[in-house]
Amino acid sequence: MNKFDSIADLVKKNNGIISSKEIAENNIETWYLTELVKKHRLERINRGVYLDPSYENYDEYFILQLKNSRCIFSYSSALYLHELTDRIPYLPEITVPRGYNASHIKDKAVVHSIRHDWYAVGQMDIKTAQGNVVKAYDAERTLCDLIRDRNNQDVEVFSKAFTLYFKSKTKDIWKLRDYAKRFAVSQKLESIQELITYE
Repeated sequence: MNKFDSIADLVKKNNGIISSKEIAENNIETWYLTELVKKHRLERINRGVYLDPSYENYDEYFILQLKNSRCIFSYSSALYLHELTDRIPYLPEITVPRGYNASHIKDKAVVHSIRHDWYAVGQMDIKTAQGNVVKAYDAERTLCDLIRDRNNQDVEVFSKAFTLYFKSKTKDIWKLRDYAKRFAVSQKLESIQELITYE
């Protein structure tokens, strides 16, 4: 097996991604990557990270976050990652800290900006359908965001997300209430919880 074949094998194992670090760990010179980029067989998507553009199982969320490390998947995208909706978002929804220049991804994602002291609350690692790890808000933070932005949410998606959450074995009501207090939506959360409980 030549070095190019070895790289192709690594790319396949990594869901279409390869890093210069992995190349070095496998005793392959990095100029092979440069050569593959020149031949358009690999695309440089971040410092030291490369993508096979022809890879069939393209992971949109993983690639988006590799290119934009400050984005956290939120709202409909977080619901989808947590299996609290069966609707695949037309565009990924992300949250960035206020002041972050997201103009370069406005056509690739729905961007929400939030004050700095709220930005990291509830951030966690979660796997995409393709098995890659991305940053998203946990279910409790996501539900609080939906309440805060309720007027802009699809009624059916909103209702189903809360119904599925309250039926979930992994729900953390105390965390949800703590977040609701922090984001000043406690009363609204209680109303929603009562409504769903007595449906």
